[in-house]
Amino acid sequence: MQSDPTAAATGPLEGVRVVDISTVVMGPYATQILGDFGADVVRVEPPFDTARHSPAGLGRHDGMGPLFLQVNRNKRSVTLNLKDADGKAALMELLADADVLVTNMRAQALDRLGIGYQQIREQFPHLIYAHAQGFNTKSSQSARPAYDEVIQAVTGLVDMQRRASGSLQFMPTFIADKTAALYLLNGILAALFHQQKTGAGQEVSLAMADAMIAVNMVEHMAGDVYVPREGDVGNPLSFADVHAAMRTSDGKAIAAVPYTYRDVRKLLVGAGLDEDAADPVWDEPVLDRTVFYDGIAKVLANSETKTAAQWEDYLTANDMPYGVVVDIADLPDSDYVRELNLITEVDHPTEGRIRVLANPMQFSATPVSVRRQAEQPGQSTADVLASLRASV
Repeated sequence: MQSDPTAAATGPLEGVRVVDISTVVMGPYATQILGDFGADVVRVEPPFDTARHSPAGLGRHDGMGPLFLQVNRNKRSVTLNLKDADGKAALMELLADADVLVTNMRAQALDRLGIGYQQIREQFPHLIYAHAQGFNTKSSQSARPAYDEVIQAVTGLVDMQRRASGSLQFMPTFIADKTAALYLLNGILAALFHQQKTGAGQEVSLAMADAMIAVNMVEHMAGDVYVPREGDVGNPLSFADVHAAMRTSDGKAIAAVPYTYRDVRKLLVGAGLDEDAADPVWDEPVLDRTVFYDGIAKVLANSETKTAAQWEDYLTANDMPYGVVVDIADLPDSDYVRELNLITEVDHPTEGRIRVLANPMQFSATPVSVRRQAEQPGQSTADVLASLRASV
């Protein structure tokens, strides 16, 4: 997956123009996907962007940290100070020819800069104004700053960890940022469809908290779905001690999570517990949670009777879903990733040889393309501003 800045876009969004003034992960992740899909994305960033320096201490050149490299390809970098009159004027010129503006600044900050939706909608009626922030702008908490971990806390994820393990540790991934990014992306794509039909823009607004509540509670509403409540909240299996991967005799682990009595019986046989597997309870159609969990516990206690390879052979023969636990350090070289080139090596113009994540979407007629890797700060400022002047 070598990049070629001169190559024409081939994705389904070819011809769409996006101005991205978002930072960190949520907005940039969404706009990178728009770029992968063929959109021309101009990333407008301040003279100093802290998002370029994560994780701290890593990076071959200042401002080109690993996280930044993974969420900012297929964009042209333009440095503008939006607090300065000239910088704001340049942004307005960009918006005149843009289809979408993406930002994750808080609404109050946007208003102070004079670029809130109500302030520019009349000047750019065609524009899709995609705005995301931590808390809903219509809520009393609108002005609060938020990071991924804050949203994990207020939307139930930290409590899920407590219920499952007793720990208050945050999930070890930027789950709120990335989930909200995908919601934001979907909103932008829907608005582009409406724009294509009518020529009209609109505001697309998303709160990270709202997105994570919508995602987290799909299975965890449980008894609270009913009014009045008919049971506890939370998906019971998700919080059970037995909801875990099996250890194998060669020090590996394998996930083969049962969801039916039939599955439990198969796993009991695989663990050499034929007598337990012969219990007629496993013929029953209705699950008794205590019996179900006791059966899984026996499997987990005896799973080290087989190697990972032996479990794989057994589970494959019995048509059971499974997956060997992969160390994230080994993921780039795993068979599945290598077979599909999901993580590939490319030559970055300034950072040398790096590994990048492929876009997982596949289109038969309009394939995604990587035309440029993440740029140095302001690398395309001169070219982009020159093109604006030329078009006047």
